[in-house]
Amino acid sequence: MSLHYIIDGYNVVKQVSFLTGKKLSSGREGLVRFIERYKPQGSKRNEVTIVFDGKAEVVSPRMKTDIGVIFSRSESADDVIKRMIEKTSNPSQYVVVSDDKAVAFYCRSIGAKWLGVKDFIANTGLKKRLRKKSSYEHESKELAEDIADKITADLTKLWVKNDEKESWY
Repeated sequence: MSLHYIIDGYNVVKQVSFLTGKKLSSGREGLVRFIERYKPQGSKRNEVTIVFDGKAEVVSPRMKTDIGVIFSRSESADDVIKRMIEKTSNPSQYVVVSDDKAVAFYCRSIGAKWLGVKDFIANTGLKKRLRKKSSYEHESKELAEDIADKITADLTKLWVKNDEKESWY
């Protein structure tokens, strides 16, 4: 079972220390490169779409990627994310990454999964990698497929368990 991660772009950029304090274009590109390299979405089969507030003209022409990047134009990224979840026939296949409580509540109320920014970033084991610089420098840029599948399975079990606990919404 593959999942589709929808990421509230600037919500993540503004909260992750290695992306903050940069120009917006650098933060956007940094987030895309981070996801490409560390695969916090787990399996390669899981799709990723990042939604940013603003116009498409602000994207750098250097940002060529397989990750979906959407700019909200005249509406908020939150509204675009909500509409994306509304239009799907199977919201349980979607994971929204944002610390915006209104987005989280809305998406979960119609059956999508929600993951906070810290938990999404933690899926990479980045802190552990940064502490062990020598192994970090020589490590493969991609997760082995069996490890990525295990991460996806473990996260799915967690979400199902959490959904059962919090079914009072």
